[in-house]
Amino acid sequence: MLELKKYLLGAAAIIAFGTAGYAQDAVSIAANTFSTELCAVADPAAVADIPAAVSGFTGYESAAGDWLSEPEVSVLAGKRVALTVMGLGQPYFLAISNHWERLAEKYDFELRVLDGRFDAGIVQRLVDDVISWAPDAVAFAPLDSDAAVPQVKRMQDEGIAVVTYNVQPSQIVAPRVFANDFDGPRLVGCNTASYYLERFGEKPAVIGVVDYPQLPQVQDRRNGFLYGFMSLIPTATVAQMVDGGAVIDRANAAAADMLQAHPDINVIFGINNDSSLGALAALRATGNYSADWGVVSSVDGSEPVMSELGSNDSPLKAESGYPPYDFSIATFNLLAATLSGDADENTQVVVGYPPVLPTEEGIASWLDQQYPRN
Repeated sequence: MLELKKYLLGAAAIIAFGTAGYAQDAVSIAANTFSTELCAVADPAAVADIPAAVSGFTGYESAAGDWLSEPEVSVLAGKRVALTVMGLGQPYFLAISNHWERLAEKYDFELRVLDGRFDAGIVQRLVDDVISWAPDAVAFAPLDSDAAVPQVKRMQDEGIAVVTYNVQPSQIVAPRVFANDFDGPRLVGCNTASYYLERFGEKPAVIGVVDYPQLPQVQDRRNGFLYGFMSLIPTATVAQMVDGGAVIDRANAAAADMLQAHPDINVIFGINNDSSLGALAALRATGNYSADWGVVSSVDGSEPVMSELGSNDSPLKAESGYPPYDFSIATFNLLAATLSGDADENTQVVVGYPPVLPTEEGIASWLDQQYPRN
């Protein structure tokens, strides 16, 4: 991710130089206000009551190792490996599945992908299916931090090597891969506020959040965004936070109700791309889909949202990327280390959470690495 960061910084500087001195469109404003650094707090009192991070209870220090490189060989060769995903209906998890299918072919192991469909009952049954299939190892994506603890223990009791990814269990039970879900959204909050100040000036900022409060990870995303945004615009107010279910159809309905109840909202944060895309659909339905309406932002960086990020017509103008390739290869390497006895329940890998430069080049660079086309 270091090379991507260097590229983004250089591209941002070129764009800022090239567009100076004349009226800028929405994408140019977003590019010129883009940063890869967290913003300073203007008024400590404005962010004093925002909760600190809760999901990364083990801290965000990553175990030493070359977790993001594909090795020459892997101990997973010839093994049976199960991969669970929260829901293949989301581009992020579909990309995870695609990356793992490529890894299975490259390293010659048998892979079975199991879809949790964002349903707690289905995820519980997936655990039964994994145990029945009796793989050597499983990369497990929990749907719930608390429920993950007994689920992981059941698989371990059957002699299966388990690592978790994406959502961290609420207790230390297995090696794990996760991201800093506070600082990543905090950075997109900073970029959202910088864009808002440049485009809308002193107009009062009224925030709505399309949330998914069941997960500590998502609590951190929401609070990180608010911390970043209110670091630069301490006068901003939060009108409402609604549960969008983390899927587009439910997010659409929740956002529509929120906008009807609070028509003064002009800033929306979606805790994932489905949440922000649902909010954009609600804006379309009311005739408010325009870059002049305000600003929408989110985290994920999935392919469907990139057309919004790079469009001058769309209000979505800030995005931090949740990297499916990085998650896939880090989890793959950690699973191999676990199977070989080189990792234990205290081993954790923390991946980056880079913002995506809202230009054609920045978007292409991100998608080519994280969402390659088959």
